[in-house]
Amino acid sequence: MSHLEPTILIVGAADTGRAPIAVALLRRLAQERGHAWQIASAGVVGHDDEPLQPMARDALAVFGMTDNNHTARSLTEELVNAADILIAVDSGIARVLRSRYPQANVTSLGELADRARDIPDPAGMQIGAWLHYTREMESLLRAGYERLVALLHGEAVAPVAPTPSPSEPLVQPEAPAPPPPSERQVICERAIRLIDAIQAMPDVIDWPAARGRLQMTLTELTANVADTTDLTALYVEALNLWLARQASVPSGEQLTQLRTAIERGQRPVGQAEVIAVMRWGAGLSAE
Repeated sequence: MSHLEPTILIVGAADTGRAPIAVALLRRLAQERGHAWQIASAGVVGHDDEPLQPMARDALAVFGMTDNNHTARSLTEELVNAADILIAVDSGIARVLRSRYPQANVTSLGELADRARDIPDPAGMQIGAWLHYTREMESLLRAGYERLVALLHGEAVAPVAPTPSPSEPLVQPEAPAPPPPSERQVICERAIRLIDAIQAMPDVIDWPAARGRLQMTLTELTANVADTTDLTALYVEALNLWLARQASVPSGEQLTQLRTAIERGQRPVGQAEVIAVMRWGAGLSAE
């Protein structure tokens, strides 16, 4: 091939969840180990131009990564031919790739790690599942890294037959959608999901990255001020100042109080709410 560095294409279903997360994880691993590989993703079913799923974006943020510019794309013959290797996120997608593109060098995450394991698609699940599967994908990539290097040098790897895991949670059908939330509600819900993720896995998250993500998300509220009596800008400033003072992951009680304050931000706020946040913020940060 004409490129100097190997090109790795991670292939998922819609290219909005597992595949772009795996790309971010592998890019970080490759950077740690001094490999300047070209790593990208695509999907076998076309969800072209769609962004990352919100839960995928939140999971990346909690693990100290981001890919805000990602847009999904369908796998094409051109992408396959330009890649040195295709990594399928599960064995089912690997079978599809081997059937459609017999000329391609195909493996799966489980095969790389020499494990009979497929990572389920967490679409529709809560943030805890996304964090669990993100950490598991990272574990598979770390375990399979040397095998990936070997594959890029032309060595074949025998497929590993995955076995189903009976303990995997089932995706429940979604309830009928309520009336569309306001922009303020959408922003606050994103921040609340991050709080929930931090509380669920405090020993896993990259706190500075998660804190920065929270501050950026809260700042978006300032563009949704109702009128001159709405003191949301001051409210957000007070919350972000408190966050800036937290050098490590806050306690569960502190996170619960912050979550409550963010829930209140879904509606216009007045002077009393701003003063309340300033008071509890000062109290929580006191030694």
